[in-house]
Amino acid sequence: MPRPAAILLDLDGTTVDSEPLHCEAHRRFLATKGVPITDAELVGNIGKGDQTFYAALMKERGITADAAAWVEAKTDTLIELYHEGRLTLRPGVQSLLDRARHAGIACCVVTSADRRLAVAALEVTGLAARLPMRVCFEDVARHKPDPQPYLLSASRLAVSPRRCLAVEDSISGVKAARAAGCRVLAFRGLVADAALRAAGANELVDTLDGIDWDLA
Repeated sequence: MPRPAAILLDLDGTTVDSEPLHCEAHRRFLATKGVPITDAELVGNIGKGDQTFYAALMKERGITADAAAWVEAKTDTLIELYHEGRLTLRPGVQSLLDRARHAGIACCVVTSADRRLAVAALEVTGLAARLPMRVCFEDVARHKPDPQPYLLSASRLAVSPRRCLAVEDSISGVKAARAAGCRVLAFRGLVADAALRAAGANELVDTLDGIDWDLA
């Protein structure tokens, strides 16, 4: 793999192991609204953003409500789970950040989460100071799988997307990064390998330790 000019990291499921906690928070919140939800629906939401998820869910179920207010309430539940000490880093993240810093390679978080949630996740896991550069839900008009979040992050770093390595764990995230022109490393999680490859992932890994590029 050629040495990247920048590393663009998805947050949920890639940098932090938060997807199971997201699913739990969705279940807890939606139960208060009397809305049943399936595992398939929750997994299908990975990488898309909660406001998009709730707006589509309301439309499908014929519910009239404020999607933004639902997201705020679910976010409150999720942050409570984070502060219970249940949020951990995905394998190899610290190593990747150490190697990138040693090589002078900038890293930026590119997430569909709103800024409040992204900041909470990074603070709880001790990465807030190490990853101060972030593109969050509020920063763009179009979200993954649209390439806009990745195009904005590359622009802020003043590098070509084609010189960026994007690290993703979702179909929508992989599609967004590839559409932006990034090389995409898919981090195995809840999504099947075949689906990540079909979305356009260049490579799949189980850990971010020892990614094969020359950082000397």
